[in-house]
Amino acid sequence: MGFGLIAGSDGATISHLTFTPDLSIMNGAAVNDVTVTQCTFLNSIQAISNWRGNGWNINYNTITDLRTRNGGGIGILVGDYLGGTVNDNEISHNTILGTLHVYSGDGGGYAGSGIVIYADFRWGGAGAEAITNNFVTHNSISMDSDNPAVVDINAFELTEGYYPDEHPGAPYVIKDNYIGFNDFSGTTNQILLSPLALEDYNNISRNLGNNRGQRLHPGLFKP
Repeated sequence: MGFGLIAGSDGATISHLTFTPDLSIMNGAAVNDVTVTQCTFLNSIQAISNWRGNGWNINYNTITDLRTRNGGGIGILVGDYLGGTVNDNEISHNTILGTLHVYSGDGGGYAGSGIVIYADFRWGGAGAEAITNNFVTHNSISMDSDNPAVVDINAFELTEGYYPDEHPGAPYVIKDNYIGFNDFSGTTNQILLSPLALEDYNNISRNLGNNRGQRLHPGLFKP
């Protein structure tokens, strides 16, 4: 691990560094208001993982190549698994490119992600109460898997980690987020929404590649 952020790390800035560990930056203690800027990440399993944090600014970073190890293959993650709220994070002007290198013994059954907003309800987990008002704008993602039959990669995901038929009537918790002016065109699989109804609860517009056709006003997405 490069940096594992623990309680008391609120307000930290991480900048102008090069990372080569498996897990480069990992927020495991709901640390808030962290800035990660102008860093380089090389062949991470997970480059920047913000679990449970609010008010992060992740901008102007370059992530080159990702890899899996029966999991991972993630450039930037914002999410929760303990039933809290995750708000007001900004992911902007990052470049994610290269190849997702799939571990030779990987069992598959999942996909990697350039950027993912994630409520993890798997295995009966608490997921999130709400993941809202997060901005994903002006990022460029151009990446494909070297073994898509085992683990493919999506440029961008909004994912609630359970199937709707397992939780009938459950409210959607990923809502009122803003995804715009990104270039996903260099990735074969561009936008994954799981479940698909998340399209109706989030603002997705003006991206290169799959756009979902909302044609929302540019002012919604900040400069």
